[in-house]
Amino acid sequence: MRPLSDTHLIEVYQEAKAMHLSEEFISLIEHAIEQRGLNANDDQKSPA
Repeated sequence: MRPLSDTHLIEVYQEAKAMHLSEEFISLIEHAIEQRGLNANDDQKSPA
């Protein structure tokens, strides 16, 4: 399995929060984001 890009990881996190998935799953994503030194609140998409 290929690792997620930083942008995709942030998107997965935002979608998991929006879908109210389990806190355990969201915590795992948050941990991965922290390990990469990213900010989960960064909007890495270009304005449409």
